[in-house]
Amino acid sequence: MKAAVQRLVVGLSILLTVSSILFFVSSAMGDPIHSLLPHDATEAEKDLLRKTLGLDAPALVRFGLYILKTITLQFGNSYKLGEPVLDIALPYLWATMKLIVLVLPIGIVGGIGVGFLGLYLPTKLDSQLNKALLMLHSIPGFVPCILAIELFSVHLKWFPPSGSQGIQSLVLPVLLLAGAEAIKIGLLFRSKLQEVAKEKFVVTARAKNVSTFRFSVHYLLRPALSLIFSFVSIQVGVLLSSTIVVETIFSYPGIGNLTVGAIASHDLPLIQACLVFTTLLFIFSRFLLDMLHPLIDPRVKQNQVWERKE
Repeated sequence: MKAAVQRLVVGLSILLTVSSILFFVSSAMGDPIHSLLPHDATEAEKDLLRKTLGLDAPALVRFGLYILKTITLQFGNSYKLGEPVLDIALPYLWATMKLIVLVLPIGIVGGIGVGFLGLYLPTKLDSQLNKALLMLHSIPGFVPCILAIELFSVHLKWFPPSGSQGIQSLVLPVLLLAGAEAIKIGLLFRSKLQEVAKEKFVVTARAKNVSTFRFSVHYLLRPALSLIFSFVSIQVGVLLSSTIVVETIFSYPGIGNLTVGAIASHDLPLIQACLVFTTLLFIFSRFLLDMLHPLIDPRVKQNQVWERKE
């Protein structure tokens, strides 16, 4: 509990630091007025818009207001669209959260299945499976996306190639992201299973002729789940970055796609909201997994007690 809270506090402090860096990087990118007005706009029109957006204030004042907006989650209006940032960003954030909520369970179950498959396969087939997983893991993420659109959307016409048209629009993005997660988790999980299989309590269980189901779940799966939880807690952040590629290719209205558009238009309030929301999603998801971790693997709690005694 204490370690989880400490990580939460550190994560929030890092959020403020990264948000501050974003302010200075955005300032170095140039005046957003040039991207918001046509090229033939007069200086009077530029000064009026700059005053309307509050860009005429001193840098220190603008930075203070920027940090205050980050803390209160009140980002004001979008430079480009002129609408409240929260009204724009929250639906996109929810769309991305739907992807992650669907992808993680499928990826975890698939990775666990791949790990157990490699454990029970003959040595030669296990080696070939490992090579196949490594080959698939090395393929750039956009390649399977393009191939999936070409096959399932253009030729077979099973799923829409882009947009958000209900459940059908989620199938390809979810399966592609979940497949990538299953490959990563499978590679780690199979190596962890091989390590756990050499433990003394596992050897003793085999000698006692424990049933296959109990042996797989209690003696192999549960100890190895510690690695899965540690990996997934970090992988949420990696998955958020992966959704940017998938959302852009499939024109899916997620927070990653929104971030790309906001960066292109130098829309600082919208970029700020996207950064804050995605970072908070990562921080709180990791906090939740840290709270659940000791329930899955009691050794985590025991190690913490032992460290305190020393």
